[in-house]
Amino acid sequence: MNHEIIYLIALRMCPLIGDAAIKKLISYFGSAQKTWFASTDELLSIYHIGQKTIQHIGNNSILDAAHKNVEYCLKNNICITHLWDETYPILLKECSDAPVLLYYKGNINWNLPAISIVGTRKMTSYGENFTKRLVESFQNKKINIISGLALGIDGCAHKIAYELKLPTLGVLAHGLSIIYPPQHKELARKITENGGILTEFLPNTKPERANFIQRNRIIAGLSSATVIIESGYGGGAISTVKFANSYNREIFALPGKITDINSQGCNQLIRNLEAQIITRPEDVLSLYGEDNLKNLQQELCFDFTDQELHVISYLKDKGKTQIDTLSLELNLPTFQLMPILLNLELKNIIETFPGKYFNLI
Repeated sequence: MNHEIIYLIALRMCPLIGDAAIKKLISYFGSAQKTWFASTDELLSIYHIGQKTIQHIGNNSILDAAHKNVEYCLKNNICITHLWDETYPILLKECSDAPVLLYYKGNINWNLPAISIVGTRKMTSYGENFTKRLVESFQNKKINIISGLALGIDGCAHKIAYELKLPTLGVLAHGLSIIYPPQHKELARKITENGGILTEFLPNTKPERANFIQRNRIIAGLSSATVIIESGYGGGAISTVKFANSYNREIFALPGKITDINSQGCNQLIRNLEAQIITRPEDVLSLYGEDNLKNLQQELCFDFTDQELHVISYLKDKGKTQIDTLSLELNLPTFQLMPILLNLELKNIIETFPGKYFNLI
């Protein structure tokens, strides 16, 4: 393991130094090692880097602790990659808040396309059945199924992927010296056979509550699309969707009954145009090399209202358009336009994009 990783870990272990500060320091000095041995005057010359931030840089006890962490990783088959390394996952590298370090176990092919499947820990049979159908639809494809190894939807997605010999990655909110929840210790071991488990946290980091939100940005960042199966209003999976939206990734949500607590979060995302509706696996498959399921033929099979035809005609002519522009151009208030757009989405005629943009499929 190269020296740069040791100094990166040491920098990350310094109190008050996060990923953003490390990126700024390395951009200036060229490496973590040079940063570690830089003078106080050199460090303070960097914009927005103050005395409190740099006070622990160069501390020998922190460097010793970094060495011990690297030794632990070597003894326990934990690999480490960093943001400036060629092995670092490309999609995650695109994210402005990408972690500078990733610790992982397993046989991970970072070059495969990836989809994240997330949802509630209180999975219902409805959510379980759709998760199985969705994962099974990727059976003949080379794709990483990503989730958070939590109980419920996450665990279901990993389990089905493993059974079908699909690569699956579990992103953890703690270090790799433990597995949480403990019920998934065996599942974690299994998925490293044809996938892996990964985290940004040092090996002995415990699963603190705040870590789970941090973890969710990695799930979203690794994936070109995120599918949320079931979630309440305040479900943790909602934060994954928020991150995915900020990265301009595709987002799908499974609708449910308005009376079902576990579907309220998904329904809200669809209503707020923060996620596309998903009613079948084919809605996602087209992103991963499938043809568009002969949508042109499907389009001819529907009876459209005059207003729907106006929307279709406008989008054919103008292309991807924001909802406010559509409302203005078609002389339809937004509250009248939204159900029309939803119906066209249900008919698989249009698709939504971040920022409430719409286009024909």
